[in-house]
Amino acid sequence: MADFAPFSRLSVSGSSTITIIDAVKGFSVLVDELMKTMNIQTRNAEGKPVVDAKAWYPLDAYMPVYKKIETLLGGRGLEKVGAMIPQFANFPSNIRDIHSALAGINVAYHMNHSIDGKVMFNPATGEMLEGIGHVIYQPVEGKNEAVVVCDDLYPCRFNVGLIRGMAQRFQPKATLTHGPHQDCRLKGAATCTYAINW
Repeated sequence: MADFAPFSRLSVSGSSTITIIDAVKGFSVLVDELMKTMNIQTRNAEGKPVVDAKAWYPLDAYMPVYKKIETLLGGRGLEKVGAMIPQFANFPSNIRDIHSALAGINVAYHMNHSIDGKVMFNPATGEMLEGIGHVIYQPVEGKNEAVVVCDDLYPCRFNVGLIRGMAQRFQPKATLTHGPHQDCRLKGAATCTYAINW
């Protein structure tokens, strides 16, 4: 199981935060509730709270949002948010196919989090800081298949949407199954394992 840093030391990028708001924008009451939960102070010309894509937001105010989404919209709501992450969050510039897309999730995950004010992945040096777990990609030799193992901070259904969304950017018919043995953090396992086929 991952050794997580205290949430008080962690922040998430505004570009990732925008994804949540965009995913639920059809539910105005929920958007307002999420903005309050995240304690968003920035306002637009009409005085409505807005997320600043260049800002960093405390993770301890951000993580309860996922529980609210799950409570109000269910697991499919979490999957929808996850599927939208590739559209907004910072990703490595070398993503060009399904393999680099799936391998890039872990780097992107760290690029969009900071610890004690320091971004957790430095593209110039390749330095990756610990404290938020990982999303590990494993290709299956000789097959159009890969396995992704997660011990990160985010809910299982969110990861389902994120991983499937990344895969389908390059292989629109890609499928994802939770397996191979149905181990899941929701059932007390240390990791969730997902099989991707295309």
